[in-house]
Amino acid sequence: MNPAPRHASSVRLAPLALLLGAALLAGHGAQAAPPRLPPAAQTSAAEQVALTRGRTLVGDFYAVKLDGLWGAFSPGVRAQWGTLTAFRAFRRGGLAQYGPERQVVQERTFTRGREVFYVRSAAFENAPELVWAVVLGFTGPQVTTFGIALEEDRSDAPVARRP
Repeated sequence: MNPAPRHASSVRLAPLALLLGAALLAGHGAQAAPPRLPPAAQTSAAEQVALTRGRTLVGDFYAVKLDGLWGAFSPGVRAQWGTLTAFRAFRRGGLAQYGPERQVVQERTFTRGREVFYVRSAAFENAPELVWAVVLGFTGPQVTTFGIALEEDRSDAPVARRP
């Protein structure tokens, strides 16, 4: 969530562009309403696990408690970030720039092949007009996809303006 070091984050997240685009289009039209979840009858057991685990890991990510998330990363996801120290610096930079989560706009899960995804879209204290999506893909117990993308800029929306 810290786009300032574009060279590093753009390279890391470039392979996720199509996946993030598909995830965001699936939930296009985010609004300032309570988080929307898939109907329980349509949610598989794997998606329920992804929802629960995703909420926990994203909560830890936002709190800069990164050891559990880092431990869940597959070797490929770890390689995208380099080291836990670099990942922690990235997160701290995002927290300094955007502040804490202010509003969950939407949560959703979906499955593509063997990977089950959790997507959490939220606005943050220092930039409530921007909605960021955090995407976690799970293959078994491992996080095999991790990415963050700007989902929506609500700058012109009256509900997003600061008082």
